[in-house]
Amino acid sequence: MLPGLAVGLVLVGAGCGASLPDPESPGARVLVARCGGCHRVYAPGSMTAEMWRFQVGRMRGLFAERGIPWLAPGDERALLDYLVAHAGSS
Repeated sequence: MLPGLAVGLVLVGAGCGASLPDPESPGARVLVARCGGCHRVYAPGSMTAEMWRFQVGRMRGLFAERGIPWLAPGDERALLDYLVAHAGSS
């Protein structure tokens, strides 16, 4: 694991009060590295799968509006798979 990512995972866990589920998974790594680079990392269980799909789509649109490169297709898939697998119930 990359040293910076390890530190990020520790800080995220400390800042959120609970560690991320399956923190070594590709989706968790994308969540910490890319999402956490701009805002706090939200626990996957804090939203339903439908809410996560909406939020990821919304962020994709914001990135496009601002001319910021979006996630590679494999990273987006890993992120969505991770968030949906660990999503909360309604």
